[in-house]
Amino acid sequence: MSAPDRLAAALVAATRAGRRMPVEADATALARSDAAAVQAAVAEKLGAKVGGWKVAVLPDGVPAYAPMFAENIRPSGGSWPIPQEGYLLEVELAFTLSKDLPHRNNAYTRDEVAAALEKAVVGIELIASRFEKSPPTAPFPAWLADNMGNAGYIVGAEIPVAAFTDMTGFRTHYRIDGVVAQEVIGHPLHDPLAPILACLNSAEDRLGGFRAGQIVTTGSLTTPKVIAAPARIDAAIHGLGAVSVRIG
Repeated sequence: MSAPDRLAAALVAATRAGRRMPVEADATALARSDAAAVQAAVAEKLGAKVGGWKVAVLPDGVPAYAPMFAENIRPSGGSWPIPQEGYLLEVELAFTLSKDLPHRNNAYTRDEVAAALEKAVVGIELIASRFEKSPPTAPFPAWLADNMGNAGYIVGAEIPVAAFTDMTGFRTHYRIDGVVAQEVIGHPLHDPLAPILACLNSAEDRLGGFRAGQIVTTGSLTTPKVIAAPARIDAAIHGLGAVSVRIG
């Protein structure tokens, strides 16, 4: 069994057991080019359907993306059990796709991406890696293989993309147990379609690319916040709508 296959098997076991795993040699030695194969192997072994994607552009300008499993995408207003080490919480702007955006040799344009977006969505991502936090920490390729830590996604209000008229200056805020935790303006990359376009044109995944009906979330609008105790989270993007979840 190859090192990527062993890592995929270990991630599956950790996911099924609901526990974190130590960062061992297969994780520390994983090449970035093998991360997508591990993602695909984990999805296959779990029998998981891809319900969406989280996309990002790293500080060095390199795009990175990972699947979100359909069973972990749930509507606003529910509750999630809290793991021992808590969640990292992010408030995000996402979009649903009205048509497939398959891998291809020629690059997509921003206009093509915009034409494939059906609705704008306000969401909350819950991040909890399958790797232990204690040193050594998982290097980026292993974090990518672990679906960039995605543990859940809560889908809130959605409106037609054409009705979300301000893609640059929209205001986002969220509350923890009724107390405002943060308020921010716009997207960190200024254009929320930029990470989608960058990831589409990197074509790394082994899970069929972005498909109609899936959700694509464009990275945290807020400073990631550790939620380690039971709490109610209420978030909103002005001009779009609200989302809420109870943790613990």
